[in-house]
Amino acid sequence: MALRYSSLASKFLLRGGVWGTLLVAVVLASLTGCQKEVGTADPQLKPIQAMLEQQLPPRTPEEKVVTFLDNRGYPILPAQKQGTIVANIRRTDTATVQPVIARVTFYFDANRKLNTFELQRPLNEPKRR
Repeated sequence: MALRYSSLASKFLLRGGVWGTLLVAVVLASLTGCQKEVGTADPQLKPIQAMLEQQLPPRTPEEKVVTFLDNRGYPILPAQKQGTIVANIRRTDTATVQPVIARVTFYFDANRKLNTFELQRPLNEPKRR
């Protein structure tokens, strides 16, 4: 079976030439793009990311996310897309004792379960060191 598959794959790639190679490249790119967790490179946002990963794992119901944000006083902002919640999460950086604000977009599936979230600094929030 493995021999048959490999011979079929090599015939396809050889006959397909550029198109076969392109197809393989597209399939590989789509498989590597399936990564669910999005990380931040900003060291001041990492504590917020860690808190959210711990408190709101994937598949958390949308109602629980809203309750989490409300209970902690994090303002929910108008979302630009259906199936998302946007909130500003403010924490104090313990190293600099300065406030850090993350604009967090939560993404939900069709069943209103959390898929992932994305952190970024608000446009008016400077990056402090």
